[in-house]
Amino acid sequence: MTVNTLRAALFACIIMLLVLACGVPQKEYSYSNFLFGAPCNITFYFIGEERAREIIEVIDLELTRLDSLLNYFSEKSLVSELNRRGRVQATSDIVFLFALSDSVSRLTDGIFDISVAPFLEAWGFYEGKKMLPSPEELDRIRSLVDYRRIRITSDSIIIEPGMRVDLGGIAQGFAADRAADILRQNHVKSAIIDIGGEVLAIGKSPEKRAWRVGIRNPRGKGIVEAVDLQDSAVSTSGDYEKYIVIEGQRYPHIINPKTGMPAREFASVTIFARDAAFADAMSTATAVMGAKRGIEFLDSLGLKGIIYYEWNNAMERVTSE
Repeated sequence: MTVNTLRAALFACIIMLLVLACGVPQKEYSYSNFLFGAPCNITFYFIGEERAREIIEVIDLELTRLDSLLNYFSEKSLVSELNRRGRVQATSDIVFLFALSDSVSRLTDGIFDISVAPFLEAWGFYEGKKMLPSPEELDRIRSLVDYRRIRITSDSIIIEPGMRVDLGGIAQGFAADRAADILRQNHVKSAIIDIGGEVLAIGKSPEKRAWRVGIRNPRGKGIVEAVDLQDSAVSTSGDYEKYIVIEGQRYPHIINPKTGMPAREFASVTIFARDAAFADAMSTATAVMGAKRGIEFLDSLGLKGIIYYEWNNAMERVTSE
């Protein structure tokens, strides 16, 4: 066999291998757990079962690690240690999360504030009780809620005595971003991530079109509408998720950190963004603002959002431009 013939045969084999590789269908893999106080579900498509299992293991280790650090209710978590001692050392990713929270707080003029925990406790949301705090109690607590009094250094987080932080308004989105990072690092091109309702899509669905994500009906069963998602994230905050009813009035767990009062001028807020953590925090902040101010705020940022709210006993819908 001549050198040219050998080269031709080798080239033909390479082409055949490429054709076969391209023809191998990607298999569906999934991961499910209960973390961050909610169901976590991830579906992705990949060629190579052994490697896919390794990816799932890495995702599980990372999400479990984050949950153990950020869980407000675990006495062993980093957040609980911070709330007890007023100072903790933190890894670079956790410092980044606190810095991101601070950035969103500044962007929203303090409407998003992770130091809101004392208000949530006053209303009984942590213990599942129905508590109506007095104006005097809210005034007393207000001095303990101020994101500007959270100090962030390169390796530490410091809060003032009496303050407590709760990252529930951003942690699930942050976890979704971390899962997406792991998938992208392993060259996954098609995936859908759902961490407690914070949804992030990588690429297109197996049907070669954008992923379809439903927005829950805030006053009924099923979904109120479906939206397309591709290489982006969506977050929905609703007054139906966690709430108490006192004297016929619904008080959702989303609190205005400036007043200590639950946000009551929305039914659900859906925010679209590149990153799930940002969408998560912004949906919380926009819910506090209410429909009119919220849409004006989203328009000023060029951020896509959908808000449902009640008006004259009917459900109204408004979107940002």
